[in-house]
Order: sequence, then C-alpha cells, then structure tokens
Amino acid sequence: MSSVDRSEPLPNFQDDPDARMRFLDTCRPRLEKLEQIRLEKLKTLETRKRIAIPIGAVMTPFLGFIDYWLILFQSGNDDTAAGVTVAGLAMLWGWVTQPKRQYARAYKTKILPEVARLFGNFRYAPKGKIRMQVLKPSKIIPQHSKYTSEDYFEGEYKNVGIHFSEIKLTKRSGKRTVTVFNGLAVLLTHGTRKFHGHTILTKDQGKVGEWFKSRFSNLDRADLVDPEFERLFDVYTNDQVEARYLIDPLIIESLKALHAEYSGTDMMAAFYQGHFLILIGSHKNHFEPSNIHVQATNEQSLLSMHREIGEILSIVDRLSLYDRRALRQSEQAAMSG
Repeated sequence: MSSVDRSEPLPNFQDDPDARMRFLDTCRPRLEKLEQIRLEKLKTLETRKRIAIPIGAVMTPFLGFIDYWLILFQSGNDDTAAGVTVAGLAMLWGWVTQPKRQYARAYKTKILPEVARLFGNFRYAPKGKIRMQVLKPSKIIPQHSKYTSEDYFEGEYKNVGIHFSEIKLTKRSGKRTVTVFNGLAVLLTHGTRKFHGHTILTKDQGKVGEWFKSRFSNLDRADLVDPEFERLFDVYTNDQVEARYLIDPLIIESLKALHAEYSGTDMMAAFYQGHFLILIGSHKNHFEPSNIHVQATNEQSLLSMHREIGEILSIVDRLSLYDRRALRQSEQAAMSG
C-alpha cells in the first residue's frame, strides 16, 4: 500500500485524478465488504422501526399514567422520581437506532485505519486519547472533571509527531453537567521550531480567558506587531523574545487562516515543553461515516473523510513546522539504508 509523498504538501484530489483513483482502489475491497454489513443493519433498522411505532403508541399513555401518580404522591419539591415516560421512550429509541451505531463502529474499525495508513505511519483508535498529563501543562485546558475522547489518530508527518482526536471536557455545576470544551485537539511534537519558554494564544473573549489570567499570572502579555492578529488572539508568554520568534509573520498568517477556516470558535494554542497544542472548538462531529442509507461504496463519502484528515495534517504545512531539506535528507538516508 502506497502513501502520500511526505516531502510535498498533501495532494489535492481535484487536481490529481490519478491519486484519487489510487486511493479509491485501495479502499474499495473493504468498502464492498462493509456494504454487506450496511445492508444487514439497514434491514434490521427498518424492521425495528415498524415494531417500535405500535409499541411506542401503547407505552406512552401507560408510562405517562405512572409519571402522573409519581408526581401526585411525591413529597416536597423533589420530582426526580418522575420521568418514567422519558426513560422508557429513550430505551425504545436506543433499541431502534442500535443498528446505525453498529454500522458506524464497523465503518470506523474497517475503513479509518486504512485511510490513516494512506497518510504514512499513522495509527487509528476509535476510543483512544491524548494523555491528559501531556495536555494539562499547556495551560489552555479548561478546568474540568471529565475528559472523553474518540477518533484518535497518532503518527508522524514530515518528521513531526502528530496526535489528534475529538475531545470533550465537562464539569459539574450544581446538578447540571456543563461542557467547557468540545472540538478537536491537535498535538504536534519535535518540529524544527525549538523553544524553551511557554507561550499561549487564546481568543480571550469570556470566562476561559478570565480563568486563565487568574490562574497563570506568571505569563505576561506578549508585545506583537500585527494589530489584526492581536484583535483575534491574546498572546501570553514568559519569554518575550522567544514569543516574537515563534509567532513570526508566517505563523501569524497561518493561524489567522486556521481561525477563519474553523469559524473561530474557542480556538486556542500553546507552545510548551517541546509541544505545540491547538484546540479548535467545533460543534461538528468529525470523522463520521455517511448516513446508513448511503451506500458504503459511495466515493464522495470516502473522499470527504480523506479530506477531513488531510486538513488536520496540513496544519504542519501551514505552520512550517518541518525542515524541507532535513526531510529530504532523512528520506534519502532511509531509502539508501
């Protein structure tokens, strides 16, 4: 199985139809097997829908009657005993939609590992995660009580170690669970831009920024030269000279482009301990297969998945975190060895 040429930017399939066909040909055998799974799960889904409609029609008034008596005889203002109707219908809905989740899991375990390998030395784990011990020293991770992750990729791209996944951070607020961050976490390591200090960029427009400033007062506001960039981000550092070196005009333009591409939702970044971490808030559910009603062999669905992963890896290109000459030399040495 061939991968992309890691010394050049990721191929644009619109401009390179041969690369697109090679990619599709590589994945097609697994997609054809997956199509059989999709048809089986779709048949089960439709059957369960037909069964659930009359069951739901009978359950709803019966469970509603139970809820009525629970509320009628409850003591005080505590209404936690009620909710049987919601719980019952939720269980029914979960049973009906289970085939869709089973198909999504099959897609991820059979297809995404293959797609990941096409980018080079990459591994995919549906429920993997970046270790919080590595993320927390960045000082841009909001306070939270629970950390969940899915669709975890790790590997190396252009001699830069890269880890990324969808993450969700939540905390308890009274009886409620509040989401403090939901989106993509991208961790880059061992790039050519060496640094020893700690510099962070945050879109300081609310509680996250206030929380940061109150907890990490040892970092000072960085004095940069791009007014437009400073309107988008607040930059803090413990090394003013290094911050100006790291956030040079090229980095500034690249981060502004990333900010625009991802709609600028809660985007933060940090240079720390040899790592570069980017958090990109997003309401989109990334790396998901197409609807179960769409054929598994649908080319556009697969190309969309490829493009989504490619956009993450292209951060290395946009931020110039690799040395083109050193990369060429290492690849030539590997080939001659």
